[in-house]
Amino acid sequence: MMAATRPAAASALTILLALAPLPAAAAAATAWPDLSGTYWISSYSAKIQAVGGGDPPYTPAAMATYKKNMAAVKTFSLDDKARKVCTPDGVPRILESPYPFEIVQSPNRSEVHLIYELNHVIRLVEMNKPLPSPDDLETFPFYSGHSVGHWDGDTLVVETAGFNERTFLDNSGAPHTDQLRTVERIRKINEKQLEDVVTIHDPGVFTKDWSARFVYDARPDIRLTDYACGEKHRDLSSVKGVQLR
Repeated sequence: MMAATRPAAASALTILLALAPLPAAAAAATAWPDLSGTYWISSYSAKIQAVGGGDPPYTPAAMATYKKNMAAVKTFSLDDKARKVCTPDGVPRILESPYPFEIVQSPNRSEVHLIYELNHVIRLVEMNKPLPSPDDLETFPFYSGHSVGHWDGDTLVVETAGFNERTFLDNSGAPHTDQLRTVERIRKINEKQLEDVVTIHDPGVFTKDWSARFVYDARPDIRLTDYACGEKHRDLSSVKGVQLR
């Protein structure tokens, strides 16, 4: 059942909006396009789809690993911590989540938060800083990586690096290495839909860079709800492509 319309509860993240502006960001506080809101993917696929069709350009060794992972998914034997103990999905896997997410913009703090209902994942995008140094990215890898962003017109460009190797690229077991880097271009297609085109760079797994595209419907009628690992969650029967069991 869809959650009834109700005001969003106050949270630590919404309180960020009321904090005093940071000096470096104050001048740009009114310049940001508004992407804020709650969104829900319009069509779900467990296997990530490359723009233009066909399989992503795996190296032969990576494809062999991927085939083993896909077989393990079918027998529920894949060591997938995101589903077993609810660790973050990582990028781009979290982008294909069949659960809704919310974008919270804090221009006075030069921050954007991407808040996902699934596994309570929160991605911080810092808009006034560069990525950490290569040494820091290697020393402090995160499930969701380290993200920085900037505006290209009305498009939010998010660059992410410094991933650990404990995640998959999608729900079918697609592998990656710690060389993974992603660049997302997030924009409104219209007043009712949001697009995220992600370009994936990982020379440890792919022979060249490639992209995937995700489209989300704006859903101001719902709010994010609690998510408890191993318990019954939101009804996903309305999401195209979801197979319930």
